[in-house]
Amino acid sequence: MAQSLPDWIFSVRMGGFCAIAIFLTDSMPDSSVLDTKASQAPEKAPARITLRSVLLGAATVVILNIYADYAGMVMGSFSLNKSQFPMAMFIPFGLWLFVNLGLKAFFPRAALSGTELLVIYSMSWIAGNIPFEGFTGYWASTLAAPTYFASPENRWEEAFFDALPWWYMPDASPAVIRPYYDGLAPETPVPWIGWVRPLFWGTAVPIAVLTAGICAFIILQRQWEDAERLTYPLAQFAVELTSGFDEPGRVPRLFRDGVFWAGFFLVFGIFLWNIVGYFAVVLPEITVFGFYLTKAVHVSRDFPPVYLRVLPTVIGLTYFCNLDILLSLWAFRLLAIFKLGIMNRTGFGIGLSGQQAPPSGILDLEGYGAMVLLALWSVWVARGHLQRVWRTALGGVGAVKDEGTASYRIALLGFGISTVFIIGLMHAFGISLPMAIAHTLMLYIAYLTVAKFTAASGFTHLFPVAVKGGPMLETLVGTANLSRGDLVGIGMVNTGAFFGNLRIPAWPALPHHFKLLSRFTRRRSLVVWLALLAFLAGLFASFFFVIYLPYIYGGQNLHKGPFNPEGSLVAPYNRLAAKVLESDLTVFDPAKVGVCLFGALEVLLMILLRNRLPWWPLHPLGLAFQNTTGPRIYAFSIFLTWAAKSLIMRVGGIGLYRRAAPFFIDLPIGYVAGVFLSSLVDYIWFPLGDGHYVHGW
Repeated sequence: MAQSLPDWIFSVRMGGFCAIAIFLTDSMPDSSVLDTKASQAPEKAPARITLRSVLLGAATVVILNIYADYAGMVMGSFSLNKSQFPMAMFIPFGLWLFVNLGLKAFFPRAALSGTELLVIYSMSWIAGNIPFEGFTGYWASTLAAPTYFASPENRWEEAFFDALPWWYMPDASPAVIRPYYDGLAPETPVPWIGWVRPLFWGTAVPIAVLTAGICAFIILQRQWEDAERLTYPLAQFAVELTSGFDEPGRVPRLFRDGVFWAGFFLVFGIFLWNIVGYFAVVLPEITVFGFYLTKAVHVSRDFPPVYLRVLPTVIGLTYFCNLDILLSLWAFRLLAIFKLGIMNRTGFGIGLSGQQAPPSGILDLEGYGAMVLLALWSVWVARGHLQRVWRTALGGVGAVKDEGTASYRIALLGFGISTVFIIGLMHAFGISLPMAIAHTLMLYIAYLTVAKFTAASGFTHLFPVAVKGGPMLETLVGTANLSRGDLVGIGMVNTGAFFGNLRIPAWPALPHHFKLLSRFTRRRSLVVWLALLAFLAGLFASFFFVIYLPYIYGGQNLHKGPFNPEGSLVAPYNRLAAKVLESDLTVFDPAKVGVCLFGALEVLLMILLRNRLPWWPLHPLGLAFQNTTGPRIYAFSIFLTWAAKSLIMRVGGIGLYRRAAPFFIDLPIGYVAGVFLSSLVDYIWFPLGDGHYVHGW
């Protein structure tokens, strides 16, 4: 049975593409381009969101989830979920661009419009961080791990088994759990019945968190677009690539630009050279895009290394970002390296004796305070808008025209119901009600901040400090002040079993989804339903594969993060057991709270300086994320973008900036094409785990 799986998957893919080909034969309705400079140019009559584009978007979502799960778990070629803008959605969107180029050149009536491509782009992004390392891979492996890996040595059963939410987890019987990691005997059916409970809750929890995000962004959409005028670089990127398909001519103007293709082949050519090297091993590998650990430059003893990691997607996608944000991201990382080095060398720590925060922990506390202040400031500057939203929802004096993607009244109601559900679920996990409320608030702060500043910067590797907030909650409150149920519940919420991990499913995509598609339909609720359709299609497709594939191949034989028995499978539970069993519990620590407040005050000072001094060059964003994975690994790529854009603006002004844009736009496309071609070569010539890992950190 295991040997027939690749052929079956190939048949599924071909069936999907055949269905797509049928839809492409339909005639295309008239459409118009989404103008990124709509505020500066007359608005064209908006195109319609067509049924064809919705069906193609849903089909793309299903295929990308199957592809991402199989490529990561079985082929071992790469992980397609390493950022808030995952390669899992970028690859199929890139393929659609090239397919549509051919259609426009030879079958123009069948070609997709720019609007239809934007629908596919947006739906794919919403579902792009669902598969494998985005959410479902960790969800399945984490829930099945306790029963299989518990032993007298790790003391899991003694520490927390009686406090685990077994109602949220698969059936613990050996017939369900053991073959999930060891593999089923030939001709043995998959025990789906043992996964009914986790499938139910694994659907309910993401829908609740997604609904909260949808409702929050409906409320904030007009504030971010009209009042704060966020730049949405990732929306601009999509519009630049798709708008030409609404113009006359066989080839869109952007794709006739030599500057565009220069950026493409600069990156794709390196991949092509290395792929030839898979067969001609005498060819030296070009490692300019090598992983960050191979790019470490050690500055001095006790100082963290500087990673000269070059990632074309970061360079290209942040080109539309404001210079002050770019400067902030790399400058504060450089400053963080200096601070860490000094503290490491001097042995500096903060906190009560026996529970001092190490240097890295101090920067996390400082960054968390900064992130909280950014979130609170975002609410403060939107206070007038939020008051009008409230009055509009109640229909009282001072109500304004309800111009959100959906009714403000429904949005407020949906946000409230979703929040109550999330708090209730955390309480059911064992977390006390006050701590569940605090944890939900911290989760919202993290997700909202990442979503807003991804829209503001285009930097797709913004990962929240303390992820969902659980570790910071334990640090600030003290584990001595938390019950055993609190510790177990917080531990479970902060694993991959509860709506993803560093890579946040859907939330960073939603503001862009509303920005791109709201103007293309008079039925504003359609945009919301598209988000739900995309998410559920991806969720169900990926759920099927992350349960099915381990039974066929054996979970321990699969590749990468979620099924690593020395890391992701056991590490969360080892940490949980240590917290529950340890005798030296931490207590409330005023010094650590003080560091958080210091970080918040730093952000407040920079906000005041930005408002008072027009020349002030630093945005506070970099301080909040100074010690997180994104700036730590990709600060050099951000520096390259900042340096290039600064030079372009200084030498040629806005005219040169616009002329250079096609070059930067195509750097990510060249990278995506290279990653896809490498995976295709692996699928044909290096199947079943012998692939080449070409995309990661």
